Amino acid sequence: MKQAFQILKGTPKIEVRLTRDSVCAGDDFDAPHEKKTEIHSFTDPAQFAKETSSGYLPAVAGLGHIWDCLVNKNRIARIKHDSIEPIVREVEFEEENEVHFRYHSATY
Repeated sequence: MKQAFQILKGTPKIEVRLTRDSVCAGDDFDAPHEKKTEIHSFTDPAQFAKETSSGYLPAVAGLGHIWDCLVNKNRIARIKHDSIEPIVREVEFEEENEVHFRYHSATY
């Protein structure tokens, strides 16, 4: 546990603007669901996607839907109900950073 804290402590925080797709018609009233927050600048794409999505993405019933995590319009990870798959090896940040979550509904 102490080692994980040291890793977190060593990464500088950055300000990010979060947006996400709507998941249903009733969710559209608040689109694009903008939120500004400060987060550690994890370069690991799965960790960054986990930290930015936690408490931000809505709960969606069922299985099979996914979220793509885009940082400055570059897809870095895919979030499934039980895992996060990195798409790139490392997240690259800019002076201003936008994180968008693109929703893909389940197909049956």
